Amino acid sequence: MIKICDNDFIITDYINLLSYKNPFGCRIKALYNTYDYSLSFVDFWVQIIDETAVSLIARMESSFILRLTENSDMEEISAFMRVSGASNIICDGKYELECAMNKTIGPVFVSDEEMEVDCNKIVFSPHIKDVYNLINKCAGENFYVPKYESFALDVAHKLQKNTMRIYGIGGDSLICCIMTLAETDNSAVLGALATDPYHRRRGNGAFLIKYINNVLVKEGKSVFLHRAPNENIEFYNKLGFKQYGIWAEYKESDSNG
Repeated sequence: MIKICDNDFIITDYINLLSYKNPFGCRIKALYNTYDYSLSFVDFWVQIIDETAVSLIARMESSFILRLTENSDMEEISAFMRVSGASNIICDGKYELECAMNKTIGPVFVSDEEMEVDCNKIVFSPHIKDVYNLINKCAGENFYVPKYESFALDVAHKLQKNTMRIYGIGGDSLICCIMTLAETDNSAVLGALATDPYHRRRGNGAFLIKYINNVLVKEGKSVFLHRAPNENIEFYNKLGFKQYGIWAEYKESDSNG
């Protein structure tokens, strides 16, 4: 049975249980901690079997995140997704959804240990506009950038709720930045590492990844990151990340057309 979170059914305890040290659960809990479930553009559900919570589902507009387990009823989850109006879904790739959408998979990495930093750079919290401009400058096939207005509103709200953080380095201008896509009290998901093309191959990206990893690990958080299937996996292995599993993203067939 899939039940929606509302005033009569609060699922905070289920989210806390299923999000612990899990990248998909982390993203759901961070969204839950950021936006009230009564808002029109978000929803949260829990799948319950024999009085036990086995899956979580979160929606932001038409994008869905699934936290699945070995006990998830995938037939029910798949049917729910087919009628949900989802334009894209992200979940653990070891579970198969039955839906008429294009599927992409890639590795998930994790770090629970501090990394050795072999240089010293001044790190600061950059302005959202500067971060957006740098990310936009680095946009590519695996690096989609939304419109500034929606990006700025979402980031500002998450920063206020402490479910995201951003670090940057640079002098007169921002040359490299990294952010957490989601944060909870025990986990974080990294994303949006961007380095100005004129400042690449100088160790800036590696330094910021190590820096943010060490800050998060000292706070007792597991640090996750999702990588595109054609990105340099060896780079992250050398930094100290270990493969955790795989992610799967399902998109509408015409989403890129």
